Amino acid sequence: YSAIKVDGGSLIGVALAGDRIFVTDSASGRLMCLDEGGHTRWTLGPGNGLERPTGLAVAGDRLYVADTLGNRIVMVNFAGKVLGSFGRRGGGPGEFNFPTNIARGPDGRLLVTDTMNFRVQAFDADGQFLAAFGKLGDGSGDFDKPKGVAVDSDGHVYVVEGVSDVVQVFDGTGKFLLAFGGSGSGAGQLWLPSGIAIVNGLIYVADSANRRVQVFQYLGAGQ
Repeated sequence: YSAIKVDGGSLIGVALAGDRIFVTDSASGRLMCLDEGGHTRWTLGPGNGLERPTGLAVAGDRLYVADTLGNRIVMVNFAGKVLGSFGRRGGGPGEFNFPTNIARGPDGRLLVTDTMNFRVQAFDADGQFLAAFGKLGDGSGDFDKPKGVAVDSDGHVYVVEGVSDVVQVFDGTGKFLLAFGGSGSGAGQLWLPSGIAIVNGLIYVADSANRRVQVFQYLGAGQ
């Protein structure tokens, strides 16, 4: 493996597009575009309206940035130009209360963890609200601190629940399917998990307090 040194105080989000690496530093309010060697191509920050950028997703020729303190999703092109944003503070459809992570599904939908509204919201590529699911609670399918979100090739939505130390899996309509994890430091257990990514059928979970990344595989029904 190799390492890239990035000048930041609290690196949160990372996304790739060709030879570009996009990184957010929530502490300084910056979004950085780096080349493969780690050299900075451009930077956006508070002067461009960002307050606390966190989660990232690439879709087409756009980068979607969850601006947690701004309670919105900011759209940026690969040259570093802000194209617009959607969302505002609130609890209604399309509104946010500290969004943290964002993922793109195979159908093009954008899934956003609306953390302090205890739900996941779905939008189209232009930021039009489509649907939402989830509520505050400790039962199956409920949320307390939804954090990372990812979508697999079958359209299943995976949501990291940071307080309950589990990953919950939903179908594309928001119907709860299953959960995995559980509190602890053993194999398959989680402690304050935060991020998630799915690559080539493998599920990578940032197991923050255990200081590791765990890898899981979804086998599907009957496997």
